[in-house]
Amino acid sequence: MHTDRLARFESPDFPVLSVYVNRQSLHASVRAGICDLLKPLRAYEGLDHDAQMSLRADFEAVVGLADRIDSDPSPAAAVFACQGEGLFEYLPLAAPVWDIASVSDRPYLRPLRSVRQPEAVVVAVVDRKHAWIYRGDGTVLWPLEVIEESESHKGNFGGFSGYEERGARSHAEALEHRHFRLVADRLFEHGRAPGYDRLVVGGHEETIAGFEAFLHPYLRDRLIGSFIVDPHTMSDAEIAGHVDGFLIDAQRRAERSLASKVSDTADEGGRAALGLTNVLEAVNNGAVDHLVVAGRFTRDGVVCPTCGRLERIGDRCPACGSDTTRVHDIVDAAIEQVLRTGGRAEQISVASPLDPHGIGALLRFSVRVA
Repeated sequence: MHTDRLARFESPDFPVLSVYVNRQSLHASVRAGICDLLKPLRAYEGLDHDAQMSLRADFEAVVGLADRIDSDPSPAAAVFACQGEGLFEYLPLAAPVWDIASVSDRPYLRPLRSVRQPEAVVVAVVDRKHAWIYRGDGTVLWPLEVIEESESHKGNFGGFSGYEERGARSHAEALEHRHFRLVADRLFEHGRAPGYDRLVVGGHEETIAGFEAFLHPYLRDRLIGSFIVDPHTMSDAEIAGHVDGFLIDAQRRAERSLASKVSDTADEGGRAALGLTNVLEAVNNGAVDHLVVAGRFTRDGVVCPTCGRLERIGDRCPACGSDTTRVHDIVDAAIEQVLRTGGRAEQISVASPLDPHGIGALLRFSVRVA
């Protein structure tokens, strides 16, 4: 089941169990860790007999996944279960999440939403006669092709009068430039493939400086870093380590830039909201274009099951008068509502101007808070 299908799943009669297990954070066995997460939920109240039996079956099914989770190479896993409605979904996750188990009438998706999709990157390791081109996604690196300059050349030939030497140098430089241009053209072709928005270059220091001058402006704008490596002794693991570091740095820069944009826009009186009260009002009005959450900022709240309005407190919806439903994470509800209305939602991990507020948003139009 894809995330969008999980987002549409709702069970008014049977509880939905959501469990996230980060294998790296478990000090005991995976089974013991899961049992610790489930322990507070075993006394869940307010359920009739059939609902209790459904939840009990879900507990047993999730504990039964311990060996599978333990043997899975993925750093984390998510499980969604509702025996009464026939839901059971196991998802290996590509990045760590926080450990949590929750029961609600729908899957708890915020930790899943916080897992970033692998970023596609093109990598070129270049010397004066060869180039090794890879593609990667932040976790795996695959070789694409090896480019070789067909005409061998030397950088220096002696001559009686020096003319031969200068001619040889000029010829070698022309061959090197032709090689760099060929590699740059091939990179441009690879870089235009859908989803490839990042470029990393490696090689000897003097080669990198010369080669980057031949990159198309389209690629220079996507160059996130270069690294020094000996192409004849390099390993795939060494290259992948450099690439992972550049991707992490680029993501952190993007997160800081986004947080600063939200904060600065709000401070200047522009179309932005800071703080949970202001953001919820913007969400309720369908005004949020880009929701940004500072780390694991979480608050409880209430949701109106009739009109969908989100509030911090209140037994009755101020908009339609219906009884509200309490939720343990109103930020999760806000994220899902923003996504349903065509906006974007992002949880950032860097220290930023959003930290004192916990949450902020860029808006499609201004909203006045009552």
